[in-house]
Amino acid sequence: MTTMNSASRPIVGYLSAVCMILLFQIVIFSAATAAAGEWPADAKARMDAAGARLSAATETAQRVAALRDIQRIAAAHPNADGARLTAKLLSEKATEEAGPGAMLDALGTLAASGDIADVQAYASIVGPLMETIGQMQDNKTLLPEAAIQLDKAVQKLDAAAAKAGLPSIAAAISQATGDDKLGSAVTNTLSRLAKIAELARNTPDLAKMNKEATTEYIYGWLEAASSLGGPAINNVTAVPFSQLLGWNNEMYGQSSQALNLVADAIETGKFDHKAYNKIRDRLNELSKGPWGSDTIKDMVKSLCKSIPIAGAWCDDAFKLVEELVGVSCGDITCDCENVGGGLMRGPLIVQCKIQEQDLISQCNATKKVTGKCQGDAKGPGASH
Repeated sequence: MTTMNSASRPIVGYLSAVCMILLFQIVIFSAATAAAGEWPADAKARMDAAGARLSAATETAQRVAALRDIQRIAAAHPNADGARLTAKLLSEKATEEAGPGAMLDALGTLAASGDIADVQAYASIVGPLMETIGQMQDNKTLLPEAAIQLDKAVQKLDAAAAKAGLPSIAAAISQATGDDKLGSAVTNTLSRLAKIAELARNTPDLAKMNKEATTEYIYGWLEAASSLGGPAINNVTAVPFSQLLGWNNEMYGQSSQALNLVADAIETGKFDHKAYNKIRDRLNELSKGPWGSDTIKDMVKSLCKSIPIAGAWCDDAFKLVEELVGVSCGDITCDCENVGGGLMRGPLIVQCKIQEQDLISQCNATKKVTGKCQGDAKGPGASH
């Protein structure tokens, strides 16, 4: 008989918690048709109205607002038929659609200015980053490797800010907004992160476990649960949630890199455009969400049948963003080949290409373009 040493107990404990959370989510999905309470008439009416707004939305912000409304209505009636599952999945979907765009906008602010002059500017950059991190952390699917890297990035950023005479992340957000509750929420987010990272650091085997190893471990748990008389777990239920776990931790990884980018800009007074481009490109990929078309097709089919409250708008909630809004991001151009400027033409072309790519990335992430090609760094055929 193999005995468990003291170093391995935290590994099993932490991973067991992650797996049980994932298993709980899958069990809820699998058993969504079980008997539950009726929806109150007023809640159903509000749900239908929010669903109509979701179906009519043509911008990411509109979709996210509608998804959050539906989530809140469902969360307020946890015993109603399909309410818990609806609240969980639509909360995830809102974060998937809003998170990458919010991070890109924040980093774009820094890219445009090149430095952080005061607390207000600092908060305008780290605020959206921390909000997205907090929303993902609420899902309780943070893996050890990601926790360590993100905690290190937070510590690095706070240290850089202190040297520059800037307050801590939480204090900066409180000062800039005048809302101490926001600062307290950030403090709570970072405190929870630090505890997970500390546990991971104290157990080296756990710290080394990556997404692939953990996913394999999770499937082992799911198979064990089925063999012990638990619900039968199939790919329609297990795969989407495992992909969701991977997506969240990819976003955590990009969050770490984004925080490091801000810290480096504070320390050096320079903005690393090469690092920014890598983060931007990955966030644009992540903005499509965790589920491929084949997976989502099966999942949505099962989901919409099992949650009658979703009604006609169910498919709309899970469509990929590019299927929803007919924005042709590939048509964006600053016409860089036709930039004038004489002796300054070379530098202006470089500037032109950077801002053109930023506009395209913003479009890919948010399906809207709020900026434009600036000054002399554009040609006569610029589209924006």
